[in-house]
Amino acid sequence: MKSSFTNMMGNLNPRERNALIVGGIILGVLLIYTVLWKPFSNKVEKLEHSVQEQRALQQWINTASAEAQRLRATKNTNSAMQNTAGQSLLSLVDQAAKQDRLGTALKRIEPEGAAKVRVWIEQAPFDDVVLWMGNLKDTYGVQVTNVSIDRQGTSALVNARITVEGGAP
Repeated sequence: MKSSFTNMMGNLNPRERNALIVGGIILGVLLIYTVLWKPFSNKVEKLEHSVQEQRALQQWINTASAEAQRLRATKNTNSAMQNTAGQSLLSLVDQAAKQDRLGTALKRIEPEGAAKVRVWIEQAPFDDVVLWMGNLKDTYGVQVTNVSIDRQGTSALVNARITVEGGAP
């Protein structure tokens, strides 16, 4: 096979031989470019674009997180101001219990100092008690400082003694 190639090259004049060699080199360079370099270059461009998108997403998340923290702080401040804007902690706890379906289970509310209230709840659904405590914190800025919950038999009913603390009445 080598001899047939050599014979073919030998039959060409030097100008044709040079043109064939230059064409072969150009073909080799194009082949390397299309098979190796171009796919690699495309992959690098895609990765760079992906990094830019991830950075933009990270910036958006940081901004949204800061905004959420600011809104949460504003909500807590507003809730605490709402609590201290004239409504006593006793009436606030009683009102919240009635709104959260604990009105009949609420057995006793007793003040403990200027800004604390002890609450006794009997035979109440556990889920309602937990939702009520969350509502006190989220809506009124009242903190639950002490909780004792006893399950009643095999049902989901509980007895609870809860101490809450809020702004001065």
